[in-house]
Amino acid sequence: MTTRILNSAKLISIYIFLTSLSILASSYKMELRETVIDNNQREISIVMLSDSDTSIELTSYQCALSLNQTIDLSNISFSYIARSSELVNEPNLFVGMENIDGENEITFVSYIGHDIITNAKETIVGKFLLAGTNIGKVKDINLQWNFDGTISTIITGKNFENITNPKNHKSSYTKLEDDKNQPTAQRVAISSSEASAVGGNKFKESNLYDGITSSSNGGNYNSSSEGRWAAAGFPQWVTIDLGSEVEVENIKINGFESEKGVTYDCEFYSGTNSNKSLIKKETTASGTQWSEHSLDGTKTRYVTVVITGSEGNDWCDIWEMEVYGIGGTAAVEDNTEEETLTEENIPNEFGI
Repeated sequence: MTTRILNSAKLISIYIFLTSLSILASSYKMELRETVIDNNQREISIVMLSDSDTSIELTSYQCALSLNQTIDLSNISFSYIARSSELVNEPNLFVGMENIDGENEITFVSYIGHDIITNAKETIVGKFLLAGTNIGKVKDINLQWNFDGTISTIITGKNFENITNPKNHKSSYTKLEDDKNQPTAQRVAISSSEASAVGGNKFKESNLYDGITSSSNGGNYNSSSEGRWAAAGFPQWVTIDLGSEVEVENIKINGFESEKGVTYDCEFYSGTNSNKSLIKKETTASGTQWSEHSLDGTKTRYVTVVITGSEGNDWCDIWEMEVYGIGGTAAVEDNTEEETLTEENIPNEFGI
């Protein structure tokens, strides 16, 4: 009995050793390379080569790339660029998008075939186009190799042996020169505003950009303090004029008592209240002073925010709004946040 167990152990050891040799002999490198075309398109190239002096027999491949964002897949497309592959077995059995395990993925699968991969030069597995609308900037989507779940990356070698090794897969990201030179977003000055209602002269909508926030004056403000836009009931809306067309990246909102957990349900539009187009609907963050909301680089002069409700407040009650984007006039930073002691107002014991 003992001899049989020892013999079995030897056989298992030999099998593991031979399997290791097979994997080593099938060592490869596969790289995902991305190049931005513009805000709505990027080209994805997959290249492969042998990682040793031994050639690899590639019999099939299935590649899955996870997206780092929750995106409506109906707003995005992923397609193979015809004849871009240097393989006989092109990646055109299936090319598309899936969400089977609760994670958005783009995938491509080959037929069964026979290709030889060497280390003499890189072999282009295929080039693909990722394009989208109404999802923000496609160039900001982060793609990662996926080796888990129902649909995952699988590479097969000789005799259809699974030679997949996650360590052999990597990604690189390249910006076009034009994209590298793009200006960065800045805080944009608000030139004027209009609102559905105000709670008296103390609570005009122009207070939204007066520089007074919930932390001004050391936070020594209360529900009757000036410096906020406030109006009773919901819905309420405010339109802010940026003076000229701006590529709006995001908007920051400082809601009344947001630090204490009060939230506000917001709808963000481009255009004026009478002529507007919906960008998105979001609720402000809870337990923090500022809540930041991406407006996806929308080009507009006017931003309209409709506040439809609140958790914790019967009033539409906002301290401040800040808009960040490319273009327009840069906002002038003020010193309202903190009172600065100067030589003129420093008290002294002599009253001088």
